[in-house]
Parts: sequence; C-alpha cells; structure tokens
Amino acid sequence: LGHTRCGAVTEVVHSVLGTGHPLERNIPPLVDNIIPAVNRAMERHPDAHGDAVIPFAIEENVWQAIEDLFMRSPAVRALVAAGEVQVVGAVYDLDTGKVEWLSPDKVAAILKSVEASPIRETQAFAAK
Repeated sequence: LGHTRCGAVTEVVHSVLGTGHPLERNIPPLVDNIIPAVNRAMERHPDAHGDAVIPFAIEENVWQAIEDLFMRSPAVRALVAAGEVQVVGAVYDLDTGKVEWLSPDKVAAILKSVEASPIRETQAFAAK
C-alpha cells in the first residue's frame, strides 16, 4: 500500500532529479529500494517533470514492493500460485481517504517474472 504525499518517495524523486538536498548518510539504505521505482516512473512518463513524477513514482514503488516480496519469499510465491493468498497493490489518498486498487493482472505478471528470475530466493530462511 502506497500513499499520496509520501515523504520518502518525494525525497528520492528530488534526489534523483538533483533538486533536493543530498540524502543524509544513514538514509540511503532505507530508500535504496525506492530508487528503481523512481527511475521506472521517469522512464515510463518522460513527459512528467519535477514533482509531477511523484504520483507515478508512488505507484511504481508499490509495484517494486510487490516484486521485492516475491523475490525474497518463496513461501509467498507458492501460496499465491496455489491461490491460497492474494497479493494486491493499492494507493491510499490521504486527502480523500479513498483507496485506488491497482491491477491484479500486473501482480500476476510480476509473479511470473520473478519465478523466471535466476536471482530470486529459492529457499525459506532456516530458523537459527
């Protein structure tokens, strides 16, 4: 679930565009997973400039989170593939309180792509 006016995504957009202040040294590890989403938003919406990129980056960040989940969790992938659970993406609008549900077809496409990836996790982590 993403949300409008997301400060983390906004700061990463500003950083990538070179319009914000540099991210403090302890922040990049917290937002490294947002950078690919911002880059995809900019690639897919070349007509969007400045802060107009932010809503697209927020949605892309939801897709990135779903991909990250599938990449790291063979258990979740198996449950989704078996139809036992469903992973959904959405964006919550802080101004209206409405939730925009994103395409379940895209979730399925992400799962298929991850299943074909040689770098996905293939085993659950064993308890120590």
